[in-house]
Amino acid sequence: MAEIKHEIVQMTPHFPFRDYVRTPATMHEVAPHWHQGLELNCLIQGGTLTVVEDGVTSLFQPGSLWTIDPRVVHSSSAPKRSDWLEYGFQIDPTFLTTLLPESVNWHFTLHGRPTSGALAKAYDALWSSVMAMYREKAHEGEDVSRLRTLSAFYQVLALLAESFTAPLQTPAVRVNPPLVDRAMNLIDQDFAQPLSPASLAQQLHVSATTLNAQFQASLKLSVTRYLRQVRLMKARELLLTSNKPIDYVATAVGFANQRALARNFKGWKGMTPSAYRKAYKRFHKNDRVYF
Repeated sequence: MAEIKHEIVQMTPHFPFRDYVRTPATMHEVAPHWHQGLELNCLIQGGTLTVVEDGVTSLFQPGSLWTIDPRVVHSSSAPKRSDWLEYGFQIDPTFLTTLLPESVNWHFTLHGRPTSGALAKAYDALWSSVMAMYREKAHEGEDVSRLRTLSAFYQVLALLAESFTAPLQTPAVRVNPPLVDRAMNLIDQDFAQPLSPASLAQQLHVSATTLNAQFQASLKLSVTRYLRQVRLMKARELLLTSNKPIDYVATAVGFANQRALARNFKGWKGMTPSAYRKAYKRFHKNDRVYF
């Protein structure tokens, strides 16, 4: 079973972001992971790309742009095709919050082409700017190309800020991202153990109240809810990639028993674990590639 990874992103030299191009050779299943910066993706050509964000599944077609908020666990899968082409980048979180301090309390709402006129127009402009960044990849290392890339990048930020953000509730506590990151790492590593907010807080030398407040301020989730979501995503993976009995799956991901897994899984996916396995296992390829 693949580990949920904390991806430590190394920025592209001379830019406040790390960008990448995915082609048929690299368009495999991306295991669940998270990172501290905002991610923007652009599916240029190919088929239907499946993206799961905190357990919510979205299907994107060529022409789609979408953002993934910081610290959101996400994964993707794609069928074999010869025409895949995706471009994306992850923004340096320190750069973004220094440039736009209010962005620390933003939820980014870009999730495919909008239907309303004004947002659709902004979407088209955003697509043009992202494609301008992609085209400059062919001239990587050239000084003038770097200026053109930065110009398009700043236009992307302006369009996101103007049209594709929604304010989150201002946290009542001062956010401590390193504390939340350490707690998420512990959960991602030890989800199968009998973890609790109290035991995590003890390992991190803070109170359970403080840890929960930090999770609510940073992720808009309680520690318990985040832990449950990680366990459910792990259970989903085992259901689709193995023939292990349901009671084995339950204990392997940290649920007390099969009944507890079934209750939580049905609340998440609307069906029991066995029904979910029967419905979706034949569409799933066990090909874990992390980039």
